Amino acid sequence: MNPLVGVLEEKKKIIEFLELLLDDKSISKAKRDHHAKRKPRPCGMTIHTGIGCSLGCLYCYVPDMGFEMKPKPYPLSPLELVYSLAVNPYVFPGYTLAAYGSVTEPFLSETMDKTIEYIRTVYKYLKLPSQVSTKIPLGSDTARKLKKAEPRLSILLTVVTIEKAKQLEPNAPSPIERLESVRELRKTGLHVTLFVRPIIPGITDKEIERIAAYAMEVGVNGAVLGSLRVTPGIIKRLASIGYPINEINKRLPRKPRGNRDQVTIIEQDLKAKVKRVLESYGIKVYPSACAANIEAHRLSCNACKYGPCGKGELPTVKTKWLYDLLEYLRI
Repeated sequence: MNPLVGVLEEKKKIIEFLELLLDDKSISKAKRDHHAKRKPRPCGMTIHTGIGCSLGCLYCYVPDMGFEMKPKPYPLSPLELVYSLAVNPYVFPGYTLAAYGSVTEPFLSETMDKTIEYIRTVYKYLKLPSQVSTKIPLGSDTARKLKKAEPRLSILLTVVTIEKAKQLEPNAPSPIERLESVRELRKTGLHVTLFVRPIIPGITDKEIERIAAYAMEVGVNGAVLGSLRVTPGIIKRLASIGYPINEINKRLPRKPRGNRDQVTIIEQDLKAKVKRVLESYGIKVYPSACAANIEAHRLSCNACKYGPCGKGELPTVKTKWLYDLLEYLRI
């Protein structure tokens, strides 16, 4: 069968099968959920395992989006979530990337069980190549559960400071504990990427030598860099601990237009410095989080300016397949 048409046929079969497992109330609930409607972000389809976060990181945008700091599990059951994703017109089984951990810490005590079940169930039915970002050191038991749930799961472990962590990430486990957990994750066979996001001017760039040395020692697979996004609330919180806000102001392309407006500061110079240091320690720097996900799953991708990423063997697309697809879609 034409592989392009085959993906749509597979999607249709999955939806029909899930409708046999769910009652009408669950189907209606899943269809109303935003997971059924949203377009994927560049890193993939963001999947919320909870809402809100108690770690209290000063640079985090979650409280400025209107979410409570007290976390709670996401209201969909695992099967409801899978159905919601399956009916989303932008999600295709086996191809769309999945990203867990955008509006909560996915491995808090309140969210961990649901996170693992979401990852397991989404992979079981949709086979979406998945990544999860975290600041929680994951032990051997959790590592084994994740490996069983999604064998090639890409784990993004956030470390942006060691010296200032107690001030900037008051309720998060220490960065040293996080880095030490890499040993267990790698022993289990999971792909672990150092997530240097956000790069905080005057802090991350000054500590990157120490972070890189530790990351190399524990055996990360690579690193992903990310710029700081600020809101008026983030600027205020950083100022409250004595952070020199002029470091941010001079890098702002414009001021935030409102309390929820997130503005990415200009950091090309800092990214270049951080990249040089990491590479000097033999750490591969991926151009994006999705590139790490692609490599973890031993796939190839050439969908954006950063490509080709992964193993480099891109599929051939025949013109006839495109005509067949258009005919199938009645276009």
